[in-house]
Parts: sequence; C-alpha cells; structure tokens
Amino acid sequence: MRHKFLMVFISIFMTVTGISGCAAEAPSQGTEISMPICTPESPLVNIYRVTPQSWTNSIFEFAFPPIPTPIPPALPPPVNEQQLVLARYAALQQLLTEAQRWSDSKTIKTDDNTREVRITLTFISPELLQAVYLNEVLRDRFLTFGFQDQLQGVLNGVAERNELLFLLTVTATNNNLYSTRHTIRIPIQEMVMHNAEKITIVHSHNDHNLEQVIDTSSVPVFGYLGYPLSLVSADQCRWILDPKYNTNIVITVPFLEVDSTNKKTSYFWTIPYAPLIDLNLPPDLPNFNMPAGFDTNLMAPLATPPSDTKQPNYWQDFASFIWGQVTLGNR
Repeated sequence: MRHKFLMVFISIFMTVTGISGCAAEAPSQGTEISMPICTPESPLVNIYRVTPQSWTNSIFEFAFPPIPTPIPPALPPPVNEQQLVLARYAALQQLLTEAQRWSDSKTIKTDDNTREVRITLTFISPELLQAVYLNEVLRDRFLTFGFQDQLQGVLNGVAERNELLFLLTVTATNNNLYSTRHTIRIPIQEMVMHNAEKITIVHSHNDHNLEQVIDTSSVPVFGYLGYPLSLVSADQCRWILDPKYNTNIVITVPFLEVDSTNKKTSYFWTIPYAPLIDLNLPPDLPNFNMPAGFDTNLMAPLATPPSDTKQPNYWQDFASFIWGQVTLGNR
C-alpha cells in the first residue's frame, strides 16, 4: 500500500505538471528565443535531489514514535490520536510557512475598480513539496514507518523532470455586487525568468489553460510552469539559479491585457531564493501548540484557491490549495 501510494503521488504530480506533455509552443513575436537545454555535471544543480529536511522527520515521529520494524504479518502499532492531531497541526503550520515563503503576488485593478485580479506565483520548492507530502501522509495514515525513505523517493521522482516548477494562480475579487464582467489575458509564452547573469529563460512546459482569456466572473484559473535548470550559454552549460550569484528568483511578463486592452506595463514576481550570507542557523522547531478550539476540519487539501485576501485564514487556505493541487486530493 505504501509503495502504491508513493508511485501514485509521483505519477499524479508529474502528470499534472505536464511531464507527459509536449514542449512549450514556439514563443510569440517579441519573445526571446530559448537557448538549448543542457544537463550539467554538478548534481547540485538539481535542487530537488536533496536530503529531506529534519523537521519532516521530527513531526512524523511525533505522530508515530519509532519502533522496531514490524515483521509481517504483525499489525501496525496503535496510534495516539492526540499526538497525531498535534502533529497534523504542526505539519499544516509548516505548509503555511513554506507557501508564504515561496510565493509572490501582484494585484491588477479594472478601470472601474469593481474587480481586483490577484496573480500569485509560487515556487514549488523542495521544502514546499516536503510539507505537502508530510501533510498527506499524516492525514491518510497510510505510513507508520519508513517515512524518510518514502519522502526521498518522492523528491527523486520530481527531480527527474530536471525543471524548476512554479504554480501560477489567478483569482478575482468582486468589490461591487453589481460589477460588470471583465477579462484578463496573461501572455504566458512571454512569461520569462531572468537570472543574475542576465540570461533570459523561457519556460519549457506550461499548462495550456493559462493561455486562455480569463473571465473575472468565472472560477479561478491555475496551472504549472516549468523552467529548465540549465541552458547552454557561451558554449557552456550554465546553472540558471546558482545560489552563489542569484539571491532572488525573478519572473516577468511584458504586459497584461485587461478587457482586450494592453496595459503596457511590465510586471515582476520576485521570490527570495538564497541569502547572501548563510548563517547556517538551525531550523525553527515544529509548532505543536494547537490553539484551543482549532477546527481540525481545516487540516485538509482544498480544490480551489481563496479569493478574499482580507480573510484571516487566507494563507492557510492558500497553502491547503497548494496541497490539493500537488496531490489532486490523492485521486
């Protein structure tokens, strides 16, 4: 069962993010032509090939304390329900932290100010993936030991894409009950990454629904973008996000169309990537202090993103939406 779920988790994520799809369409006129993708020799370039974070195991072992590996057909150990709930709360808080840490948003207002469109770009970092998987494991209780090996397998599976993965989420809020319909279009093929070496990187995969004209009165739109880890530049295979030089991830789009009108304004999404000085501080301890009266029903994935940024649980709901997107509700 454990191995079956691991393979389902990896295959679902790869399918959703387009691993079986074709390469991105040819850039539209005015977009920089992409350089050849290459595979560098250094294993450090693929940031998904990492050892799991220590907090993942700390939270898991709080729910399922280590025991000698049972010999089949031994029954699984009894679960302390209170410890499991507290572990699930700690995992959700870690997921919330990672979702905020790796996201940046831009808000676009319509000319009549009746609608606001929020465009959020989230880097699906290795830490964010680990938080998602941890939440899924604790929710479904399908695993009581061997967690680190299973998690390492998930990271290795995603690493096989050889891409930097991003989730783009577009939501609209209604500031007026009688507001008119508006549309917005993002020139997805011109949504490019810029690194510190002034290399412009075109994404190699994208979900084609992002290219549609978005109706602000309809449901939210979201999908994945995949950018290569390295490109050939000056006859060398260059690491796109070498942390020695790149402290931020910067992705831009030259314009947006609102109600079929080109706004003629470029937009930048900037996500902090690596510190200039790494102090090697130990990670924060997991937060097992669940407030009294906390609604445990909130510890679940969501199928759609929240739209009201003023609600107190906005980021918690957005983190749960990322959880739901990465796992597709384990369908």
